[in-house]
Amino acid sequence: MDNIGVVTWANVLTLLRLALVPPTVWAVLSGRLYLGLGLFLFGVVTDILDGWVARRERPTVAGQLLDPLADKVFYFALAVAFHVVGRLPLVAVLLTTLPQVGIGLGTLVLWRRKRELRARWPGKAAAALTALATGLLFLTPQGVWVYWAAVAAQYGAGLYYLAQQTKRKTPEEAGPQIPASPRR
Repeated sequence: MDNIGVVTWANVLTLLRLALVPPTVWAVLSGRLYLGLGLFLFGVVTDILDGWVARRERPTVAGQLLDPLADKVFYFALAVAFHVVGRLPLVAVLLTTLPQVGIGLGTLVLWRRKRELRARWPGKAAAALTALATGLLFLTPQGVWVYWAAVAAQYGAGLYYLAQQTKRKTPEEAGPQIPASPRR
């Protein structure tokens, strides 16, 4: 996966999703919620499509780093915008940020260790619930209740990923042993 500079359709879709952040946030802040919902749904479609395309193309390092970053930026920016317009309490924004930062840092650690970066079902379920909750916030302030469920799912996914990385590995899974250096 040394093709960091390769431009792929999946990466183009990811960059398009990043480009949708400012106009979608603007739509929320200016009260054009149906326009914002349309832009948001277009962003969700680009997320689904870039995953589908990336599985059919050769994945790139850039894509593995950009895709989760684009998701985090997109949802964080919208959470802040919904807070500003009064549809989401600040504590929800702050609580949703913590597991996302943790998962993001964990992804970077795994990438640096040349480990697998695939999303698992708890992360995909939390992402789907977050997308649903965010979409509902465009339609009704009552979407905040689904948003709280999404926050809980994000913590569950974060704990799942943490548990997966801390469980003991067999010697074959752990990789080669590095001999300890003699003490001087």
